[in-house]
Amino acid sequence: MNSFKFQYTTFSLDSSSIELIEKILSENNESYDQGTTGFLNQESDIRQSKIRFIKHSELFQLVGNYIQFANSDCYWNLDVDFIEPLQDTLYEVGDFYDWHIDESDWVPNKRPGNRIRKISFIILLNDDFEGGELEFQFDEKRLIDFKKGDIIVFQSDIPHRVRPVTSGKRRSLVGWVQGPAYK
Repeated sequence: MNSFKFQYTTFSLDSSSIELIEKILSENNESYDQGTTGFLNQESDIRQSKIRFIKHSELFQLVGNYIQFANSDCYWNLDVDFIEPLQDTLYEVGDFYDWHIDESDWVPNKRPGNRIRKISFIILLNDDFEGGELEFQFDEKRLIDFKKGDIIVFQSDIPHRVRPVTSGKRRSLVGWVQGPAYK
């Protein structure tokens, strides 16, 4: 585990967890967006990638354990209780996701139950690509040392981006954990 002033933490998954994730993803080829199958293209000035959403209880259990540990170990102690369907993301050469935060422009009733995203996480599924670095913006920009099988857990209001992929394909599993709105 690696923590940076409690703003994020990283873990390395064991080989059985990585195998489980790969098995589930290879068996699940449906997209939960608009009833289509396969990856959906996401192109804009902010983002260019392909995504599909995965809803699987074993994945929720696996990542939920890391989320609970990070929430406690980093002293966030956030009130969270719901993991959104996970986003299987594919970045090909030239694809990117520019600076953003995962919980922005929150207004009452934005999500059912007046909930907000509080914790985000990314699992890197491969490392046979170049570019595609994950970068956080704190007081200064910080590139994250990230390899296949690593999960990074961070608060959803931290600005971050994925730099353009320059060769190969970058694949990650991304998720968000919600809880009641702050009072």
